[in-house]
Amino acid sequence: MHIKDNLINFLYDKNYFISIFDEYIHVFNFRELKSLSSSKILLSLDNFVLDIEGNNLFITKMLPNEVLIKGHINKVGFNYE
Repeated sequence: MHIKDNLINFLYDKNYFISIFDEYIHVFNFRELKSLSSSKILLSLDNFVLDIEGNNLFITKMLPNEVLIKGHINKVGFNYE
């Protein structure tokens, strides 16, 4: 195995991966986009729903299991189902 593969496995060896920055949030391995508005986004993960609230929220990048959201993020919460 190469160093690159080891690093990727180390970073993404989880059911999900959430990174929060000043005006961005990156979610890896989400299951479904449940709701989308400029003030609230709901993402379904394995055992919970990720609740992102803020202003001027929009998706800048979306792949089948990965999403990058930009905007003024006020609150991030976990709603367990």
